[in-house]
Amino acid sequence: MARHTEHQHFQSATFTEITLPGSSVGNDDIEAGAGVEAEKLEHHHSITGNQPNTTATTETRVIHVVYGTTGDVLAFEAGTIVACIDDSSDDSVNITLDLLKNGVSILVAVIDLDENDTARIVQEAAIDTAGLVDGDVLEVVIVATAGTGTLGTGLFYTLRLNEDAQ
Repeated sequence: MARHTEHQHFQSATFTEITLPGSSVGNDDIEAGAGVEAEKLEHHHSITGNQPNTTATTETRVIHVVYGTTGDVLAFEAGTIVACIDDSSDDSVNITLDLLKNGVSILVAVIDLDENDTARIVQEAAIDTAGLVDGDVLEVVIVATAGTGTLGTGLFYTLRLNEDAQ
């Protein structure tokens, strides 16, 4: 009769430093609740601002200060709960929104909400200068022009951006 013998061997090692090839650790490789420090992550911000559901008014608001080393504006969009109404054909009723970085527009053109836009449907701006750095101040400039009609109400806007770790 043949005899069978199994042997098991266990060894432990302690590593003080491991260098992995770039992109070798992906999102699926990190356990949920792993406790990765916020300073090591890219942060996504979705900032929504609004005016009350009353007639839109002209104003400038600081909406974000960048704290990451670098970042990018991904999108800027706006709409109203009730659209503008123009009482004539002169297109004199509109609400414009501009996005400024350190006092200078970063859009190709302002968002222009007028009687041709539909309530609760956002208009997205084309971003001209997307890059951000630590300390940049982002503002939205709203200009409401009543002309010969009724301004929209319930103005809202959303800025989406990513910031790299500090």
